[in-house]
Amino acid sequence: MKGARILVADDDPASLELITYFLRSEGYQVANASDGNLALGMGTTGEFDLVILDIHMPMYDGVEVLQMLRKRHIRRPIKVIALTADNTPETRDALEASRVDGFIVKPVDLKRLSQMVSRLTAAKPAK
Repeated sequence: MKGARILVADDDPASLELITYFLRSEGYQVANASDGNLALGMGTTGEFDLVILDIHMPMYDGVEVLQMLRKRHIRRPIKVIALTADNTPETRDALEASRVDGFIVKPVDLKRLSQMVSRLTAAKPAK
């Protein structure tokens, strides 16, 4: 759904800027978090339809943030895309165990990101 609210969490300023600019150009409302602690605080507000999480961030890593978001959003699970250069089986297993909705390996394929964001925000659940 165009106009959906998306939180992008990444500690790399260049990645954060690229993804934010791209998603805004696609018509989404985008907010940023530069570390896991900020991502967790913002992600638990219920204001976002989707969270895009870098996996390796300071404070809390993306897997920890995902696990905490899953615990706090039980009735209306928030959609989460993991975004990382870490494509190890351990990382994938941890993300799958935490019920991640999508996984994109860096460098980001913007077309794939657009398709995944569109699919995950298409059916916005009723509040």
